[in-house]
Amino acid sequence: MKINMKFGIGVILTAMLLVSLVFVPAVSAQSGMPDKGQYVNSTNDVSIEDAEEVASYYVRYIPSFMENFQGWQEATVEQSEVYYDLDGKKSAYAFNVIENGQYAGYILVSATKDNYPILEFSKGKLPNAITELKATSESVAKEQASKNHLSIEKATPLYLGGTFYYMEYSLVNSKGNVVDKTLVDLTAPKTTKFNTSQIEELFDNKELLKQQQIRKEEAKEQWDSIESRMQDDSEEVVSTASLGWIDGVPAYEWRAGCSPTASAMVLGYWKDNGYSALPVGNTLIDELASEMGTYDWPANSTWPWDIDNGVEAVCDNHEYGSISASNDYSLSWSDTKSEIDNSRPFVLSMTYGGTGSGHTQEYGMHSVTCMGYSDSTEDYVFIHDTWDENTHHLAFGDWVAAMGTWVVP
Repeated sequence: MKINMKFGIGVILTAMLLVSLVFVPAVSAQSGMPDKGQYVNSTNDVSIEDAEEVASYYVRYIPSFMENFQGWQEATVEQSEVYYDLDGKKSAYAFNVIENGQYAGYILVSATKDNYPILEFSKGKLPNAITELKATSESVAKEQASKNHLSIEKATPLYLGGTFYYMEYSLVNSKGNVVDKTLVDLTAPKTTKFNTSQIEELFDNKELLKQQQIRKEEAKEQWDSIESRMQDDSEEVVSTASLGWIDGVPAYEWRAGCSPTASAMVLGYWKDNGYSALPVGNTLIDELASEMGTYDWPANSTWPWDIDNGVEAVCDNHEYGSISASNDYSLSWSDTKSEIDNSRPFVLSMTYGGTGSGHTQEYGMHSVTCMGYSDSTEDYVFIHDTWDENTHHLAFGDWVAAMGTWVVP
């Protein structure tokens, strides 16, 4: 059975997301799950005071590499919200960005050094700060509770990764005892449960653990870097990024699915670099969509593990069997830089990807073409995202899970 997902890179990345975050179904109060705040601090926990220092530093750093955030140069931050995970442990701290006494956006800092220090920043509002979403969330929770003759009581905001914002409501009986909990997805208000046993059957747990370990190692590097810079006595915050860039990668707009479109941009680059028999543009995209088994047009979804097969099949069709493609389900920063430094653009497929520069809509489940990077306090990739013909940048790790499709002549 195939599962149709918006932007359609398939179910495997969602499996990586759910298991790697140790998602579990909502449980009853009798299950022994501790209340919020009962966990003993570990050496990787980040206090809200330390997180505020990071947010204060970073809000001044952002304008050094993002022109549309120049107004944040003199901005300050103030504590806004504490988020938790499904185990009741703090997952993130949100801070409002204040510019000239007015709200100017938010910045989200991880509450643990097992994750990247800066999780998100935006000029918009967090979902739980939007009155309409909070009201709808509460209404959904009340409706769910009433079906079991219960009522809602305590509500706890959860952050489980890029774009995963929930409200967890305690459900109480007529005696006022908490007997269950329910989760409501804030971004599209509806109740949610997670079945990890089904997910684990879909994916090799070794790969999930590998990606989780890579994330922890890269997170530690970023925490060390940002803390080192914060200890510098200099008042001036300066960007010292190193850049990697591949010239000549074409930009195609979406057609027949994001995965074939992103792959066509990669092969379009190789057409101009020694493989002239490859087709271009819409012809190339359509052929890739056919070979990848992109289905149910116009929904145009693609199984992620078929991306590399489709690329190789198209190359074979044009007598370029020497070109190989492979999917890397444990995408790392070092591998990303290595591909770019070796002038090999690649397909980056994301689950719950964040918002690229110049956009207001999150990528969600989406494939893009990566052709550059910026290696600094915050690591960025430069991409063609299939939504237009411009180049955008996105913070590395601004997704819950990601896969790279390497194409090597």
